[in-house]
Amino acid sequence: MSDNSFDENNFDGLDNEQVEIVQDYVSKKRKAIKIILLILLMIFLVAAGIFIYSRLAKSEVQPVQGGVGLYFDPNAKDYTQPTTATTTKRGVKIPGWPSINIPENHTEISVDFYNPEENKGLYYLTFELRLPDDSKQGYEVLYKSGLVEPGKHIQSITLSHGLDKGEYDANVHVQPYRIDENKTPTNNADMKTKLVVK
Repeated sequence: MSDNSFDENNFDGLDNEQVEIVQDYVSKKRKAIKIILLILLMIFLVAAGIFIYSRLAKSEVQPVQGGVGLYFDPNAKDYTQPTTATTTKRGVKIPGWPSINIPENHTEISVDFYNPEENKGLYYLTFELRLPDDSKQGYEVLYKSGLVEPGKHIQSITLSHGLDKGEYDANVHVQPYRIDENKTPTNNADMKTKLVVK
């Protein structure tokens, strides 16, 4: 039974020239294996260094330029809208009006009473422009709207009477109604505004 395996230390039956060729081949093969292993080790070390650096860089607290003791919170991330059913149970969106400009003694005025688009499918809104007074109810209604659908605007209204020049503290009373067959009223809001009559 013949053995076809090669023993690099057994040179029986070979002349010196053949022995040198075999030794040269074995030496080159060992060098090539060492070079390949060295290259693989270097690749592994570079990859491990990059991985470790990236993990440390993420966990470090980043100082804020010029702010003593201030840092960017590592837990702060871009907002991701939840996809759960809770997004359908949102509150009514109600706009505000810091001031409303009115020409002196005019009843036809320009405003922008609107129902935000975000209330679509949820709420209608009504608007009352109220001027506080000493009456039993505590205010005078200068204007009252009907139901306003989401995305709709009222940009021109008629006041119950004109006002003299001056500034008046007032309220825009906003009453939401559910968009259902009963148009159920929900919690309302009194938005403070300043009537600026010129």
